[in-house]
Amino acid sequence: MNTDTTYTVNNLSVGAVVGLSLLGLALAVIFFIAYIQIIRRAGYSGWWVLVMFVPVLNVVMLLIFAYKEWPIQRELRELRGWANQIQRGPDPQDSTWK
Repeated sequence: MNTDTTYTVNNLSVGAVVGLSLLGLALAVIFFIAYIQIIRRAGYSGWWVLVMFVPVLNVVMLLIFAYKEWPIQRELRELRGWANQIQRGPDPQDSTWK
């Protein structure tokens, strides 16, 4: 019986498990950083990403983030309103501009 083959196969399978584990960890870190960037660009704190590790709260917060007006959308709406006011000029009926 050749025990070297079994020993080599065991080493390869352990190496494969370690390699795949490192690959999975690297992908998890990349996605974690991407989630932080998405939440920060939406106008929220990056710390909200930690909610995804809490079992029931993560689903609730996903629904809140999906249907609530994001801070960046609110800011864009306000900026568009100011731009429209500037383009139209003062309202002649408004007594504050006289």
